[in-house]
Amino acid sequence: MVQTNEHVLVNPVTQPVIAPFNGAPRLASLAGTRLGLIDDSKRNADVLLEELAEILRTRYEIASVKWHRKPRRLRRVLPRVSPGAPGRARIPI
Repeated sequence: MVQTNEHVLVNPVTQPVIAPFNGAPRLASLAGTRLGLIDDSKRNADVLLEELAEILRTRYEIASVKWHRKPRRLRRVLPRVSPGAPGRARIPI
């Protein structure tokens, strides 16, 4: 008499769920747009962002720059300066 033992293993790990991401539509041009810069209070962040703003002004004709300085590094960005907030920057960085 032949006895067979069959074991079925179950893998409890599910497949990763990848959330769909559709980025903002690409602008035809940056000329005349408003740039929002968020300074997270890290050392030299202001220096880097000022350089970036100047490059974007001269190369891509950015119309204006709106600055927001976070008082602490760990605090999240307030909704009023987040992308898509009415009257805010078209290009937040």
